[in-house]
Amino acid sequence: MLDIIDNPQYRKVVYKTSSQVSKTTLLNSAIFYWMFTDPSNIGVAQSTGNELKQWKAGKIDTTIEAVPELKNLATDKNDKRYANNQNQIQMKDGTFLYFMSLGSPNHLRGKTLKRVVLDEVSAIDNSDEGNPIRLAENRITDFGNEGKILISSTPTYSGDAIDIEYQNSDQREWFVKCPHCHHEHTLQWGNVIFDWEQVGSRKLPNPKSAKLTCPECQEHITESQRIKIVARGRWIALRPEVLDTAGFHINRLYSPNSTIESITYDFRMAWLEYSNQSFYNTVLGLHYSEMQTDLDLLKLDNLRDSTFDLNNIPDEVLCIVMGVDQQLDRLECQVLGFSDKELYVLGHRFFYSPNCEVRGAKAYQELSQFISQPFKTVSGRRVKVLKAFVDSGNGRATQTVLSYCNSSSILMAIKGSSSKTGTLFKETTSAGNKWCNLNVHEGKMWIRNLINNALSENPDDAPLKILFSHDLPDDYFEQLTSEELRRKGDGFAWLLKQGQKRNESLDTLNYALIAMKYVLSKLGSQPFKELRLYAAKQREEKQIPILEEQNDKYEKKSKLRKPRSSGNNWFG
Repeated sequence: MLDIIDNPQYRKVVYKTSSQVSKTTLLNSAIFYWMFTDPSNIGVAQSTGNELKQWKAGKIDTTIEAVPELKNLATDKNDKRYANNQNQIQMKDGTFLYFMSLGSPNHLRGKTLKRVVLDEVSAIDNSDEGNPIRLAENRITDFGNEGKILISSTPTYSGDAIDIEYQNSDQREWFVKCPHCHHEHTLQWGNVIFDWEQVGSRKLPNPKSAKLTCPECQEHITESQRIKIVARGRWIALRPEVLDTAGFHINRLYSPNSTIESITYDFRMAWLEYSNQSFYNTVLGLHYSEMQTDLDLLKLDNLRDSTFDLNNIPDEVLCIVMGVDQQLDRLECQVLGFSDKELYVLGHRFFYSPNCEVRGAKAYQELSQFISQPFKTVSGRRVKVLKAFVDSGNGRATQTVLSYCNSSSILMAIKGSSSKTGTLFKETTSAGNKWCNLNVHEGKMWIRNLINNALSENPDDAPLKILFSHDLPDDYFEQLTSEELRRKGDGFAWLLKQGQKRNESLDTLNYALIAMKYVLSKLGSQPFKELRLYAAKQREEKQIPILEEQNDKYEKKSKLRKPRSSGNNWFG
């Protein structure tokens, strides 16, 4: 994998790997080798500025400082005569080591580079500035066959950046020979067998029973045998006709630092937490496609539960949150009740006005009345509405929504963020207005996981189940699945499927789920304990204020006002 960087036949080398297989060490070795043997301008790029800073400070700077042969090549970082900073290291011969963020492709422009190293290319956000891989290729054109670009990443989804680069390479896999029958094969997760054990109400993989087997003779390959056959293996190109791009795929099953038992334990945790994507990406070095498969609308419609709705709220519900979408002629509100183990989609309501972009529209008054009504469980316990997230992303209605949300601490204006790598929510205050920026991409990923779990063979095994009321709109599930994960620019995004026009059910559920996460983050280290204690108190009192009264009628307000603080008491 490293020796090939000296081969002039290959201008591009692709590394599609799992995590913890010394990928970063390999890339660093290539950089230091070039620095010492053939000085030239080298570009080093990571997916984000923070990742780049950690790589430079934690790996490259410390190694250069610790190795005399490398330190002697670099200029003194404290000498003002040289251009050393966070973005570059100047060498004594006048060449540079440049550090760039893949999130800002313009960093690659205007630089003449003989060699470029790109890491975690599949984590790149969409950008209008250009494809960083194509820009990097353009930077090395002046050097002909001497130019070299290394592209590395853990995969995410089918068709992501590293998947495309690997598909266009000669696709090398590491083949080993069975110690029993000498069958030559690759190590794959399908060849690991293990027993299942009952843990509570769920069956989980038993890591101690895990064994690696030969796909041909089915014989058990022990740990010591695995390490030996890996050491004696060889790379075989699955597309030898590709002559200018070498591609390598490797995963943790080959690693001498991992065991089959530890890898099976990772699978156990992924199974327990319904996070198979993480296991496929980081352990197996494979893309994950369950987010991209079509869902059966008939099966989804059969998830409607006739036992609950807004008039028959289950006693398991501890509190309620809401997600509201603003359209020109209406507000759509999704109501979500939840406990620590279940999510109950209780209802989806519409509030109409001729123009919901103007202040004082009747729909906002009706929404306030709806939120402030006394919601009760089937046993008569009142259920508190803790937060309602209201979309303010429509530029023509932003000030209207901000003004409306300033009328109550229960209401929170929100805006969807284009970033897919940021936090799930981030509070922002400006000019007396408070709102939350939401990572809607991450929220939709969560929704798809919840739906996949609900449609699985063992939905009751899920750590968090989502349940749907029987009286949701007829097209609710059509809208819930109206978007698909597909390539957009240099990354992936949830986009409307061809022929689909409406996605309000998806958006409002997304807002409500993130509102729930927001609420839980405000209730301390044991939020569900706090909620259960509050629910127990309501069983005794049978009375609770739902929504603080407004001092002034909404339609009479002419100025924006800061939201009222509920202090440390979230329950009024």
